[in-house]
Amino acid sequence: MSRFLPATRAGWVRLGLVAASSLVLLLLPLLASLHEWIDPDNASARYDVILGTEAVVLGLWAVSFNLMLGYTGMVSFAHAAYYGVGAYTVALYNTRFHGHILVGLALAPLITGAFGLVTGLVALRAARLYFSLLTLAISQLLFVIAFEWYDFTGGDNGVHNLQIPDDILQPRTLYYITVAVVAGCLALMYGLIRSPLGAALMAIRENRQRASSVGLNVKAYELAVFTIAAAFAGVAGGLYAMYDQQAFPLLLYWSANAQPIVITLLGGTGTFLGPVVGAVIFTWMSVSIGRSFPYQFDIVLGAIVLAVVLIAPGGFVSIPEIFIRLRARFRTAERISRPELAGLGGAASSRGESAGDAIAALDVARVVAVEAASPEVFQAEPPPSDGQVLLKLDQLSRYFGGLRAVDGVSLEVRRGDLHAIIGPNGAGKSTLFNLVTGRLKPNAGRVWFDGKDITGKAAHAVARAGIGRAFQITNIFPKLSVRQNLQYSMLAFRGITVRPWGIADRIFRQEALDLLESVGLGKYADLPAGQLSHGDQRALELAISIALGSKLLLLDEPTAGMSPYETQKAMELVRRVVTEKKLTLLFCEHDMDVVFGTARRVTVMHLGEVLAEGSPAEIRSNPDVRRVYLGELEETA
Repeated sequence: MSRFLPATRAGWVRLGLVAASSLVLLLLPLLASLHEWIDPDNASARYDVILGTEAVVLGLWAVSFNLMLGYTGMVSFAHAAYYGVGAYTVALYNTRFHGHILVGLALAPLITGAFGLVTGLVALRAARLYFSLLTLAISQLLFVIAFEWYDFTGGDNGVHNLQIPDDILQPRTLYYITVAVVAGCLALMYGLIRSPLGAALMAIRENRQRASSVGLNVKAYELAVFTIAAAFAGVAGGLYAMYDQQAFPLLLYWSANAQPIVITLLGGTGTFLGPVVGAVIFTWMSVSIGRSFPYQFDIVLGAIVLAVVLIAPGGFVSIPEIFIRLRARFRTAERISRPELAGLGGAASSRGESAGDAIAALDVARVVAVEAASPEVFQAEPPPSDGQVLLKLDQLSRYFGGLRAVDGVSLEVRRGDLHAIIGPNGAGKSTLFNLVTGRLKPNAGRVWFDGKDITGKAAHAVARAGIGRAFQITNIFPKLSVRQNLQYSMLAFRGITVRPWGIADRIFRQEALDLLESVGLGKYADLPAGQLSHGDQRALELAISIALGSKLLLLDEPTAGMSPYETQKAMELVRRVVTEKKLTLLFCEHDMDVVFGTARRVTVMHLGEVLAEGSPAEIRSNPDVRRVYLGELEETA
């Protein structure tokens, strides 16, 4: 149970804030009744319940939007359209087809989900900014249809006078129905984000490229969450039509998309119920600011949102954490400034020395731990290749306009081999890796892996085939924990991320911890991966490839940016892992000591072509290779 409780004081305060907001929403009708009993002549009690209903609906709308923004990193400007479609579904079913209002509410997520699926297929043909612009166009298109289709949607007049039973129309009854529906939807979404499917979404948010390289079909998962978010937005729109008893075109207008964005930013994208807090605050501000500044509401609201973004980027739910940090700093400054600490200089110096000694001791301990970890394995010779071809490139070419980045490259990598590709900058090494792993499609030639043609296949399909890759620039999921980097990679590669149920962090947990221990990262399991040192992040990339069960490991300049000591230890780790896991290694590297100390076979590329291939001894003595690296080939030409 403790696994699900906050680990910090700020987390407890944040949880308390969310719990207090939820409790107020649940008890709102009772508080309104008490207010009405104390002051029978005051008519505001009924209005408070209506405002509470509005806040709950806005909270559901914002949380559904946060599925895309906060958990997947997608910025959509079509969420108002699905909210409006949900409202029209309930209103039209009730007025045109004379159906029960609750049946219309049940149809709302189905209709809006279908809209989300179809429009998502269009919008997701683009990425990032262009995706957002396409969603904006979709929202405006649906608005025009609702605005112009007088015979069905009522045109600019909209749909009014819904037939709602009197027992449902009572404000308190309607409020509790709304709270029950919203609570059910929130429970479903909460289960979704903790499930393996939610793990895939968070991996995509952190690093789309790495997510693809561990076997996730990024576009498919984005389409899934786009459709799911649209369905829940439709429920929110249907609830709006119930309590406001109307649906009109302005609900779909492009500017209405700002509302869920503002609410989400106010509450905070970092927590699941942050947008609910934002909805309560937004509703309260819309009333209080509207009374004081009826014509300047947008300006005042914009200033408040700007202040929140600048001061507390995590939204209102992050403010307690900010105060706790400021309090800690103030106490530290107060202790330092107290007059009784007369010998502060010496004490501070001793503290600095002790801190430095502790850091030095930690570094020494890590070095000793690395050097003590099975030295005989580091020196062990990997088993000889069995001679079978694992990877075969046949006349592979890739052109960028007039530039022949890779030009007719043929190459064979045998199972169990340690194969290096070297060449000067611009030789085409990274482009060749991108062609093998599906990042680029070749203009000509074929790629064969383990007897299967994988030419032009998507990166996630290549990863599932058994090719793991570490990139030239370290490529991990930085905000996820070190353990989650491995767990989510395992979930993706084994196809479990399609499940919208279960708890992702419980699956493969021990397997991930064991693998982290094997690469020396066990004690950093719960640390955000972005806080690891450069060398440790390289080790984590290696562990991710192992977690995928890769047959072939591609390393693109694995020691780039490392000191000589880090380079030595990194390559020792690579050789040990390759030996223990019986992997095939293909790597490109500029450090010749690394190449000749690791590789059994070396391929030299120059200007996109294979210049020479052979054993390290043959490459050392090859005159053409020597001229390329001495810069004499161009002079001779």
